[in-house]
Amino acid sequence: MAGWVEHVTLPSFDRLLIARLDTGAKTSSIYATNVEMTERDGRRWVSFTVPGDENGEELHLEKPVRRSVLIKRGTDEYDNRYVVDMEVCFNGQIYKTQVNLADRSHLNYPMLLGRRFLKDVALVHSGKTFITEPNCGDASNG
Repeated sequence: MAGWVEHVTLPSFDRLLIARLDTGAKTSSIYATNVEMTERDGRRWVSFTVPGDENGEELHLEKPVRRSVLIKRGTDEYDNRYVVDMEVCFNGQIYKTQVNLADRSHLNYPMLLGRRFLKDVALVHSGKTFITEPNCGDASNG
């Protein structure tokens, strides 16, 4: 069981984030800026920045592009977003999941965990928040 808002960690970077658990969204999403696609050895890669945490430290990352998705924003508006693999520590376990890179600056939470992530991981309690443990230690899964 998890609340509709939870702490998660990006374990490779020791970054704590607040995530909204959204069963209405298929794919997970993370707040990313300075998103630039390049090609390396015939493969698409994307460089991006995860904006600063409470200490102001930004993360500058480069990852292979898994795919691109069109996300509907409004009646006639779509965003083309890159999808990458990331490790997320959630409720004491590390999971590898796909996240799309999005401008979430206008939203309350820098990360959104969608159905693809949640389906085998948690039931979401719509009336509770922060009931899981974001600390993983050496745990691994997914």
